[in-house]
Amino acid sequence: MQDGTGLERLAAVDTIVFDKTGTLTQGKPVLDAQIFGPPALLSVAAAIASRSTHGLSLALAAAAPGAIIDGDSREFPGAGVEVRAPDGTWRLGSAIFCGAIGPTSIDDASRVHLARDGVCVAAFRFVDALYPDARSALDDTRAFGVATEMLSGDAPAPVAAVAASLGFRDFAAQQSPEQKYARLSALASGGRHALMVGDGINDAPSLRAAFVSMAPSTASDLGRNAADFVYTNGLLRSVPFTIDIARRAQRLVRQNLGIAIVYNALALPLAIAGQVTPLVAALAMSGSSILVVANAMRLNLGLNLRSNGSAA
Repeated sequence: MQDGTGLERLAAVDTIVFDKTGTLTQGKPVLDAQIFGPPALLSVAAAIASRSTHGLSLALAAAAPGAIIDGDSREFPGAGVEVRAPDGTWRLGSAIFCGAIGPTSIDDASRVHLARDGVCVAAFRFVDALYPDARSALDDTRAFGVATEMLSGDAPAPVAAVAASLGFRDFAAQQSPEQKYARLSALASGGRHALMVGDGINDAPSLRAAFVSMAPSTASDLGRNAADFVYTNGLLRSVPFTIDIARRAQRLVRQNLGIAIVYNALALPLAIAGQVTPLVAALAMSGSSILVVANAMRLNLGLNLRSNGSAA
């Protein structure tokens, strides 16, 4: 927990917005096939991809290690990488960024396009597996009565496939960082308390705009710094687990405030009337502190019971 007020805000969450790649999926895509274009262009694409830390870029670079391209590069968040090389201007990224025509993805795959001087010359398809606990984590999250939605910068087909697999009714594909930020801002303006769960550089503005935010430890440095919570075990069940802690902690705080009010309502009039000796006052004060601490420790007891149940 990186913000002291994060736990209190997390208890009030009524909407959760998930990123897809690296959050719901493992973020380790593997090159499945080169859809079109000369095979030699794979090395060009891999060389450009080596200049980016995006998940698809890393997978493409791994498919042809050691590939090199000369020229200055620039990365456009949510779009791709551009390299101005001696033989032309190359672009690697989304269909729109590369000027591709037609569908940007098929089946459950994601595509990356390669363009030279504004003409799309190749495309590559990738596959990315879901986290094993993604479905159960979302089921547990929805059991809290919160709405869930998914915003992704990926193409419509893979986003729709993940949405269908995980039961998302509300989802959107090809979302730029600005569009994600606008959605989180709209939720806040509408009085919704949204939790944003994301991992990439593209998600940093949304993590900041959200009522409260969470990122995995595998997220980019910018994403981790922008998040209120960072879960280090790599498990999506950390999301419902932390929400459960926040809500139970809030209930215990209210109970302890109630205990304190009742104690003072009974004890202060007696003390003012001179009916309480110093010894009784000391015992009563110690007893009330013990009662409050013991009640607070029920949170830890609940966590131990849940851990034992999970282990079983």
